[in-house]
Amino acid sequence: MTRLVHAELLKLLSTRLLTWLGLLTLALVALLLSLTAANNSADELARAGHQRDLVAFAAASALVALILGIVASSGEYAHDTIGHTFLVSPVRERVVAAKLLAGTFTGLVLGACATAVSLALTALWISVKSVPSHLGSHEILLAVPGMLAAAAIAAAIGVGFGALLRRQTGSIVLALIWLLVGEPLLGVTGIQRYAPGHAIAAVADAGRQSGELLRFWPGTLVALVYAAVLAVAGALAVARTDVS
Repeated sequence: MTRLVHAELLKLLSTRLLTWLGLLTLALVALLLSLTAANNSADELARAGHQRDLVAFAAASALVALILGIVASSGEYAHDTIGHTFLVSPVRERVVAAKLLAGTFTGLVLGACATAVSLALTALWISVKSVPSHLGSHEILLAVPGMLAAAAIAAAIGVGFGALLRRQTGSIVLALIWLLVGEPLLGVTGIQRYAPGHAIAAVADAGRQSGELLRFWPGTLVALVYAAVLAVAGALAVARTDVS
Protein backbone atom coordinates (compact mmCIF):
# COMPACT_ATOMS: atom_id res chain seq x y z
CA MET A 1 0.00 0.00 0.00
CA THR A 2 2.87 2.34 0.80
CA ARG A 3 4.31 1.85 -2.67
CA LEU A 4 0.95 2.65 -4.23
CA VAL A 5 0.71 5.89 -2.26
CA HIS A 6 4.25 6.83 -3.28
CA ALA A 7 3.38 6.09 -6.91
CA GLU A 8 0.29 8.29 -6.73
CA LEU A 9 2.27 11.10 -5.13
CA LEU A 10 4.86 10.78 -7.87
CA LYS A 11 2.13 11.05 -10.51
CA LEU A 12 0.88 14.26 -8.94
CA LEU A 13 4.35 15.73 -8.53
CA SER A 14 5.37 14.88 -12.09
CA THR A 15 2.49 16.75 -13.73
CA ARG A 16 2.59 20.44 -14.55
CA LEU A 17 -1.00 20.76 -13.37
CA LEU A 18 0.02 20.55 -9.72
CA THR A 19 2.56 23.32 -10.24
CA TRP A 20 0.05 25.55 -11.99
CA LEU A 21 -2.66 24.87 -9.39
CA GLY A 22 -0.20 25.65 -6.62
CA LEU A 23 0.88 28.89 -8.25
CA LEU A 24 -2.76 29.78 -8.92
CA THR A 25 -3.59 29.28 -5.25
CA LEU A 26 -0.71 31.42 -4.01
CA ALA A 27 -1.42 34.15 -6.57
CA LEU A 28 -5.12 34.18 -5.69
CA VAL A 29 -4.43 34.40 -1.96
CA ALA A 30 -1.83 37.15 -2.46
CA LEU A 31 -4.10 39.18 -4.76
CA LEU A 32 -7.23 39.01 -2.61
CA LEU A 33 -5.34 39.64 0.63
CA SER A 34 -3.34 42.57 -0.74
CA LEU A 35 -6.35 44.24 -2.34
CA THR A 36 -8.30 43.97 0.91
CA ALA A 37 -5.44 45.20 3.10
CA ALA A 38 -4.59 48.08 0.77
CA ASN A 39 -8.18 49.33 0.69
CA ASN A 40 -8.68 49.28 4.45
CA SER A 41 -7.56 51.88 6.95
CA ALA A 42 -4.90 51.35 9.60
CA ASP A 43 -7.61 51.35 12.29
CA GLU A 44 -9.39 48.47 10.57
CA LEU A 45 -6.18 46.52 10.06
CA ALA A 46 -5.30 46.97 13.73
CA ARG A 47 -8.28 44.84 14.79
CA ALA A 48 -7.59 41.16 15.52
CA GLY A 49 -10.75 40.14 13.70
CA HIS A 50 -9.68 41.92 10.54
CA GLN A 51 -6.22 40.37 10.65
CA ARG A 52 -7.90 36.99 10.98
CA ASP A 53 -10.00 37.79 7.91
CA LEU A 54 -6.83 38.47 5.95
CA VAL A 55 -5.21 35.21 7.03
CA ALA A 56 -8.46 33.40 6.18
CA PHE A 57 -7.95 34.10 2.48
CA ALA A 58 -5.79 30.96 2.60
CA ALA A 59 -9.06 29.03 2.70
CA ALA A 60 -9.20 29.53 -1.08
CA SER A 61 -6.80 26.58 -1.18
CA ALA A 62 -9.74 24.29 -0.33
CA LEU A 63 -11.37 24.99 -3.70
CA VAL A 64 -8.12 24.32 -5.55
CA ALA A 65 -7.58 21.18 -3.43
CA LEU A 66 -11.03 19.95 -4.50
CA ILE A 67 -10.05 20.31 -8.16
CA LEU A 68 -6.71 18.65 -7.45
CA GLY A 69 -8.49 15.69 -5.85
CA ILE A 70 -10.76 15.30 -8.86
CA VAL A 71 -7.77 15.34 -11.21
CA ALA A 72 -5.89 12.83 -9.02
CA SER A 73 -8.65 10.22 -9.36
CA SER A 74 -10.08 10.91 -12.82
CA GLY A 75 -7.05 12.19 -14.72
CA GLU A 76 -5.85 8.72 -15.67
CA TYR A 77 -9.17 8.00 -17.35
CA ALA A 78 -8.77 11.17 -19.41
CA HIS A 79 -5.26 10.17 -20.50
CA ASP A 80 -6.00 6.43 -20.93
CA THR A 81 -3.33 5.38 -18.45
CA ILE A 82 -5.67 3.82 -15.89
CA GLY A 83 -5.37 0.40 -17.54
CA HIS A 84 -1.62 0.32 -16.84
CA THR A 85 -2.27 1.26 -13.21
CA PHE A 86 -4.72 -1.61 -12.78
CA LEU A 87 -2.28 -4.03 -14.40
CA VAL A 88 0.30 -3.11 -11.76
CA SER A 89 -2.29 -3.21 -8.96
CA PRO A 90 -5.32 -5.35 -9.91
CA VAL A 91 -7.12 -4.65 -6.63
CA ARG A 92 -8.84 -1.47 -7.70
CA GLU A 93 -10.09 -0.52 -4.25
CA ARG A 94 -6.45 -0.28 -3.13
CA VAL A 95 -5.72 2.06 -6.03
CA VAL A 96 -8.61 4.32 -5.02
CA ALA A 97 -7.44 4.25 -1.39
CA ALA A 98 -3.91 5.19 -2.47
CA LYS A 99 -5.24 8.06 -4.56
CA LEU A 100 -7.32 9.18 -1.58
CA LEU A 101 -4.31 9.26 0.75
CA ALA A 102 -2.07 10.94 -1.82
CA GLY A 103 -4.71 13.52 -2.71
CA THR A 104 -5.46 14.30 0.94
CA PHE A 105 -1.78 14.75 1.74
CA THR A 106 -1.25 16.98 -1.30
CA GLY A 107 -4.29 19.06 -0.33
CA LEU A 108 -2.85 19.46 3.16
CA VAL A 109 0.47 20.66 1.74
CA LEU A 110 -1.35 23.05 -0.59
CA GLY A 111 -3.29 24.46 2.35
CA ALA A 112 -0.09 24.81 4.39
CA CYS A 113 1.63 26.76 1.61
CA ALA A 114 -1.38 29.06 1.20
CA THR A 115 -1.56 29.63 4.95
CA ALA A 116 2.14 30.43 5.15
CA VAL A 117 1.78 32.98 2.34
CA SER A 118 -1.29 34.57 3.94
CA LEU A 119 0.46 34.86 7.32
CA ALA A 120 3.58 36.35 5.73
CA LEU A 121 1.63 38.88 3.66
CA THR A 122 -0.57 39.85 6.60
CA ALA A 123 2.55 40.44 8.69
CA LEU A 124 3.97 42.55 5.85
CA TRP A 125 0.86 44.74 5.64
CA ILE A 126 0.81 45.09 9.43
CA SER A 127 4.40 46.32 9.26
CA VAL A 128 3.70 48.67 6.34
CA LYS A 129 0.76 50.29 8.11
CA SER A 130 2.53 50.28 11.50
CA VAL A 131 -0.29 48.70 13.51
CA PRO A 132 -0.15 46.20 16.39
CA SER A 133 0.07 42.56 15.36
CA HIS A 134 -2.39 39.95 16.62
CA LEU A 135 -1.02 37.09 14.52
CA GLY A 136 -0.01 35.23 17.67
CA SER A 137 -3.46 35.52 19.23
CA HIS A 138 -5.58 32.47 20.00
CA GLU A 139 -8.22 33.56 17.49
CA ILE A 140 -5.81 33.54 14.59
CA LEU A 141 -3.81 30.49 15.66
CA LEU A 142 -7.08 28.57 15.90
CA ALA A 143 -7.87 29.42 12.28
CA VAL A 144 -4.69 27.81 10.93
CA PRO A 145 -5.52 24.12 11.61
CA GLY A 146 -9.04 24.75 10.34
CA MET A 147 -7.79 25.94 6.97
CA LEU A 148 -5.35 23.03 6.72
CA ALA A 149 -8.09 20.54 7.55
CA ALA A 150 -10.46 22.16 5.06
CA ALA A 151 -7.96 21.80 2.21
CA ALA A 152 -7.21 18.17 3.11
CA ILE A 153 -10.88 17.16 3.37
CA ALA A 154 -11.78 19.05 0.20
CA ALA A 155 -9.09 17.09 -1.66
CA ALA A 156 -10.50 13.83 -0.26
CA ILE A 157 -13.99 14.78 -1.42
CA GLY A 158 -12.57 15.59 -4.84
CA VAL A 159 -10.88 12.19 -5.10
CA GLY A 160 -14.11 10.38 -4.26
CA PHE A 161 -16.18 12.50 -6.63
CA GLY A 162 -13.69 12.07 -9.46
CA ALA A 163 -13.58 8.30 -8.93
CA LEU A 164 -17.36 8.16 -8.95
CA LEU A 165 -17.77 10.01 -12.27
CA ARG A 166 -14.40 9.10 -13.84
CA ARG A 167 -14.66 12.12 -16.17
CA GLN A 168 -12.12 14.82 -15.37
CA THR A 169 -13.64 17.84 -17.09
CA GLY A 170 -17.22 16.85 -16.35
CA SER A 171 -16.45 16.30 -12.67
CA ILE A 172 -14.77 19.68 -12.29
CA VAL A 173 -17.59 21.49 -14.11
CA LEU A 174 -20.29 19.75 -12.05
CA ALA A 175 -18.45 20.50 -8.80
CA LEU A 176 -18.14 24.20 -9.65
CA ILE A 177 -21.78 24.43 -10.76
CA TRP A 178 -22.85 22.83 -7.51
CA LEU A 179 -20.78 25.22 -5.40
CA LEU A 180 -21.71 28.36 -7.34
CA VAL A 181 -25.35 27.59 -8.17
CA GLY A 182 -26.59 24.50 -6.34
CA GLU A 183 -25.69 25.39 -2.79
CA PRO A 184 -26.92 29.01 -2.99
CA LEU A 185 -30.27 27.65 -4.16
CA LEU A 186 -30.40 25.47 -1.05
CA GLY A 187 -30.54 28.69 0.93
CA VAL A 188 -34.25 28.83 0.08
CA THR A 189 -34.81 25.64 2.06
CA GLY A 190 -32.46 26.55 4.90
CA ILE A 191 -30.44 23.32 4.68
CA GLN A 192 -27.41 24.78 2.90
CA ARG A 193 -25.40 24.47 6.12
CA TYR A 194 -25.30 20.70 5.59
CA ALA A 195 -24.16 20.89 1.96
CA PRO A 196 -20.56 19.81 1.27
CA GLY A 197 -19.31 23.27 0.31
CA HIS A 198 -20.75 24.85 3.43
CA ALA A 199 -19.40 22.02 5.58
CA ILE A 200 -15.89 22.67 4.22
CA ALA A 201 -16.39 26.39 4.86
CA ALA A 202 -17.35 25.59 8.46
CA VAL A 203 -14.08 23.68 8.87
CA ALA A 204 -12.07 26.55 7.39
CA ASP A 205 -13.96 29.04 9.56
CA ALA A 206 -12.59 27.21 12.62
CA GLY A 207 -15.12 27.99 15.31
CA ARG A 208 -16.52 31.36 14.30
CA GLN A 209 -20.24 31.58 14.90
CA SER A 210 -22.32 32.09 11.78
CA GLY A 211 -25.98 31.52 11.04
CA GLU A 212 -25.09 30.18 7.61
CA LEU A 213 -22.49 27.66 8.77
CA LEU A 214 -22.26 24.82 11.26
CA ARG A 215 -19.86 25.03 14.16
CA PHE A 216 -16.37 23.63 13.63
CA TRP A 217 -16.80 20.08 14.93
CA PRO A 218 -20.26 19.43 13.45
CA GLY A 219 -19.02 20.90 10.17
CA THR A 220 -15.93 18.68 10.27
CA LEU A 221 -18.05 15.60 10.93
CA VAL A 222 -20.41 16.40 8.05
CA ALA A 223 -17.47 17.05 5.69
CA LEU A 224 -15.81 13.77 6.69
CA VAL A 225 -19.07 11.90 6.09
CA TYR A 226 -19.23 13.35 2.56
CA ALA A 227 -15.60 12.34 1.98
CA ALA A 228 -16.20 8.80 3.25
CA VAL A 229 -19.43 8.26 1.31
CA LEU A 230 -17.94 9.55 -1.94
CA ALA A 231 -14.77 7.47 -1.41
CA VAL A 232 -16.79 4.26 -0.93
CA ALA A 233 -19.11 5.07 -3.84
CA GLY A 234 -16.12 5.92 -6.03
CA ALA A 235 -14.30 2.71 -5.12
CA LEU A 236 -17.39 0.63 -5.94
CA ALA A 237 -17.85 2.44 -9.25
CA VAL A 238 -14.20 1.95 -10.21
CA ALA A 239 -14.31 -1.74 -9.27
CA ARG A 240 -17.33 -2.35 -11.49
CA THR A 241 -16.17 -0.35 -14.50
CA ASP A 242 -14.69 -2.04 -17.55
CA VAL A 243 -11.33 -0.60 -18.57
CA SER A 244 -9.97 -1.24 -22.04
